Amino acid sequence: MLAYTVRRFLFSVAVLFLASVTIFVLVNLGYDPLADLRQNPRISGEDIQRIAAIYGLDRPLHERYVIWITDFVRGDFGYSVNNQSPVAEVIGPRVWPTVLLMGTSLIFTVIVAVPFGIYSAIKKYSTLDNVGTFLSFVGYSMPSFWLGLILQLLLGVYLTAWAGTRIFYTSGMSSGEGGLVDLLQHLTLPVLTLSAISIAAYSRFQRSAMLEVLSADYLRTARAKGLSRRRVYLKHALRNALIPIVTLIALDMGALLGGAIITETVFAWPGLGFLLADALYKGDYNVAQALLMISAILIVFFNFVADIAYSLVDPRISYS
Repeated sequence: MLAYTVRRFLFSVAVLFLASVTIFVLVNLGYDPLADLRQNPRISGEDIQRIAAIYGLDRPLHERYVIWITDFVRGDFGYSVNNQSPVAEVIGPRVWPTVLLMGTSLIFTVIVAVPFGIYSAIKKYSTLDNVGTFLSFVGYSMPSFWLGLILQLLLGVYLTAWAGTRIFYTSGMSSGEGGLVDLLQHLTLPVLTLSAISIAAYSRFQRSAMLEVLSADYLRTARAKGLSRRRVYLKHALRNALIPIVTLIALDMGALLGGAIITETVFAWPGLGFLLADALYKGDYNVAQALLMISAILIVFFNFVADIAYSLVDPRISYS
């Protein structure tokens, strides 16, 4: 187990190195931070060269990469050109909104999808199972931005007009009133948008895993011994059937930032995804590089945790 953990850790470091090179090259070849200055006739070529020297943009690409990754490891993410402040100060206030949104969405997804997937497997081909299968395919095929806009229209506009009072807000994180009710009114629609696709995927995986476990020989033996259906399902089947969900949860937590970009942009949610979309649009390359690298670290880290967690969830798995 220790040898496997060490090998898996070294592999993760190699993946992060390749990810950092890819992110740095793509961002720096895709953006010219001095493009606006070059188009300004009042700024001379000498001024542009002096500004490029200040930001280190006159150096070869490989030297700039070494400087960037060294500073990144030390916690120095550079300077935001658009916000005129260190990148860490720009990112810091955006962390909590994203954690709140993604954490609530993940909890809501697990609470809905896991029991429904288990029920669908136990009551295979029942009316509710067929309806759930249809809704899962519908939910999985809907783009997040389209679903977000539909929810804004139906629950944010039409429902407000019908009820005569605001029930759900369609943008932002607060209306200035504060309090839990105000937060939930802003949080509901983004959470529903993010959860729709995940609920569809989780419930299908949970249903397939449960069906596979229910057909295993050891469960037939348990039934033959006269154990109750409740004990067979909860004690013997559920633990092994939860293993695919562990993988999905780990991957979703790692893709936390990437999955938030569209939803946070549609609902103007002031999180990291909204900040990344804004940085990519405005060419704020230091902010974009830092957020993409943080996203890569989260993905690699939670994949690493998922691999290690397998041996804890399923004792049949051995890394020896």
